[in-house]
Amino acid sequence: MKYFSIDYRSPPSGMGQIIEDLEIETILDRSGNEVWNCTLITYSGCGSENDPDYIRTKHFSSQAAEEAGWAGPVMEEIFQFLRDQGVTQVSDSELSYEEDGADDFGRFTLDRWIEIMRSYL
Repeated sequence: MKYFSIDYRSPPSGMGQIIEDLEIETILDRSGNEVWNCTLITYSGCGSENDPDYIRTKHFSSQAAEEAGWAGPVMEEIFQFLRDQGVTQVSDSELSYEEDGADDFGRFTLDRWIEIMRSYL
């Protein structure tokens, strides 16, 4: 299963990571450095355009997002990217306490999470 895990660390490395359950967590990059084997999602004001700790970074550049201090202005692009990557669930440990529809592990279906997030836009 491929899921998107929201990053609530402080400070976060980005918005979250796309994780494939069946893949190993870390691998060696071309330089021989151990990196996370998942795609980091970042946007202007939250994370870098190319985080060297991850094998891949998908950055959404937006002055509006940086000024707003959250991903709202690029959420529709993020939704589409998650769909294009085959993400089926979103792990959102904070939102799972506030909204209906999460399973026992704090995961929403992608469609339910998008529905919730659109209510904040």
